[in-house]
Amino acid sequence: MLDSIEDPEIKISLDKEKLNRVKVSLNEELPQRFFDEIRVEDVGWLNEKRATLGMPLHELLLGCDIGLPRPVEVKRSAQLEERIQKLKQEQHEREYRDMTKNVDNVRVRHPEDTIAFQMKQINRQLIAVLQFVVSVVAGFAFGFLGVELIVGNLDVGFRLLLGVICALVIALAEIYFLAKKLAEDDFPPPPPLNAPASATAHKQHLD
Repeated sequence: MLDSIEDPEIKISLDKEKLNRVKVSLNEELPQRFFDEIRVEDVGWLNEKRATLGMPLHELLLGCDIGLPRPVEVKRSAQLEERIQKLKQEQHEREYRDMTKNVDNVRVRHPEDTIAFQMKQINRQLIAVLQFVVSVVAGFAFGFLGVELIVGNLDVGFRLLLGVICALVIALAEIYFLAKKLAEDDFPPPPPLNAPASATAHKQHLD
C-alpha cells in the first residue's frame, strides 16, 4: 500500500571524478553537497557556469544516476488484510454462482420454489381428492342401487350394508394407489445404470 510522496524533488548523483575536474576548472569552492547529490536547480547553476566547467554539461551529466521521487510504502494492517481476503472470497463465490446458475442440479431436482410448480401440485391434489370422492360415491351407489336392480327387491338395511361395504373396499383401494403415487412423486426410482446422465437430468427436469 502506497502513501503520498513526501519529497517530490528529483535527485541526481554525478561522477565524483568529473566533479573534481569541474572544481579545479571553476577556481572556486564547489558545494560539498554536489558530491552527494544535486537537484534540478543545481543543474541550472551548472549550466550558467558551463563556460568554465572544463567539459560540456552533457558530458558531466552522462552516466549519472537519477533518483525519482517515490511514495512512502505503508504496511497493511492485519484487519485490513483480513477484510480484503474476505471480500475476494465473496467475489469468487458470486462469480461461481453466476457461472453455475444454469446447471444447478438442486433446482433441476427440486423446483419447489416456483409458483407454477406449486399450482401444478395443488391441481393434482385436488383432482386426486375429487377422484377419491367420486369413486367412493359410485361404489356406494352400486351397492345400494345396482345390486337391487340385478337381484330384485332387497331390504333397505341390507342395501345400506352392501353400499357401505362397496364404498369401503373402493376407498381402501383408492387410498393404496394414492399413497403409492405420492411415494413415487416424493422418492423417484433411481435411473438405470446404463442410462446417459444428460437424458436422466432432462427427464427429471420435464417431470
